[in-house]
Amino acid sequence: MLEEETAGRSALLLQANHPGGTMKRLSVILVAAGSTLVLSAAALHRAPPADARELHLRAEATRLRAHFDSVDQELRARDVSQLNPSQSVMRTKLIAWLRDYRNAGTFPENDRFADRAMPFFRDSHGTLCAMAYLVDRSGGGDIVDHIAKTRNNAFIRELIDDPALVAWLDASGLTVEEAARIQPQYGGFPIFVTVPDEKRVSANYALLSMGVGGASLGSLGFNLFSPSRTSGTVGLTAGVAAIVAGVAHLDESGGNRRVAVANTTLGSLAAIAALHALFTTRAAHVADASKESSRRLVSNATVSPDLMVLGNEPRVGLRLHALF
Repeated sequence: MLEEETAGRSALLLQANHPGGTMKRLSVILVAAGSTLVLSAAALHRAPPADARELHLRAEATRLRAHFDSVDQELRARDVSQLNPSQSVMRTKLIAWLRDYRNAGTFPENDRFADRAMPFFRDSHGTLCAMAYLVDRSGGGDIVDHIAKTRNNAFIRELIDDPALVAWLDASGLTVEEAARIQPQYGGFPIFVTVPDEKRVSANYALLSMGVGGASLGSLGFNLFSPSRTSGTVGLTAGVAAIVAGVAHLDESGGNRRVAVANTTLGSLAAIAALHALFTTRAAHVADASKESSRRLVSNATVSPDLMVLGNEPRVGLRLHALF
């Protein structure tokens, strides 16, 4: 029984100090470190929040697509029985091209009149309005150039004195009213824009970050310089809480996002240090227990000389006395 118990404890000690256990701990630490890098990289490489101009352009694009959808339905529903074959063919092409223009989603930007909506035949970037696009695609590039240079912000109804444009409309099978309906007004860039403070952190999140961040930082110091099972448990709990708090706010902008990145990184480091402390203290505890058991076995075993009678003959020997 003594041999079995000693062998079992020795096996337990060997298992605690086996290279496989070290590799397992190292794997856990590497996985945690990898998670830290991934979370930090994902947070730092997120697209920057959209500014007021981008938000305005997105809203304009949505509005203009809806406008062209409505115009498309109206043009297709009109009675065009009075048109000649050439006009009918051209009109059908123009309606299809208007759908292409709508789907492309590249519209002029009103970057000159901030206080009011204004039509642009061609904006400062060279982007054509819907009517200019249709005229240009049908071969009327010279008409577009002339209007863009002389009356770029005119409404279609104001251009009925342009002989080239009137001739084009007649050949296209479109009326002046339909052309005016196709031409939208482009909203100006808003003058009064509420720009969020990029450095501001919400009060609730600031308090939460102070709590989980402080606990993570404190446990990190203990687990690096004086690890114990208690500090490891506290550090792991605080680290996971900091990671969760950070990930939950990574989608936000400004100060909240920067604090979220810090929480995620600090929480991951605290969790790594906590796991290392827990594995280290556990291995040390098992080793100490094995050594203590070995010392107890040795101290409880005694050997003394003894006189025994075997077959009516006295014999001198040794007596082993051990406590289990």
